[in-house]
Amino acid sequence: MDFVRIREAKEGDCGNILRLIRELAEYEKLSDQVKISEEALRADGFGDNPFYHCLVAEILPDPGEPQEPCVVGYGLYYFIYSTWKGRNIYLEDIYVKPQYRGGPG
Repeated sequence: MDFVRIREAKEGDCGNILRLIRELAEYEKLSDQVKISEEALRADGFGDNPFYHCLVAEILPDPGEPQEPCVVGYGLYYFIYSTWKGRNIYLEDIYVKPQYRGGPG
């Protein structure tokens, strides 16, 4: 059974996040629209005033197995402010690799 951990993304996750962004764009048949780079994701998402926030979903290896956790999904969001409604959060993307969607049952 796969165990999933959802955590805040770290700067070192940007390569995996970009890979998943490209997978989502391919599914949407919009691969040519992806202009972002790993470096831009790092610069824009990490530091004193990030433009976005991101959560990643990773599959954890079974205890005793030598491999590292594997990032299989992400949710990228940012905060906005409406003059009519006040504070809001906008979920830009949520993506999980197809083979990890759903679950038992």
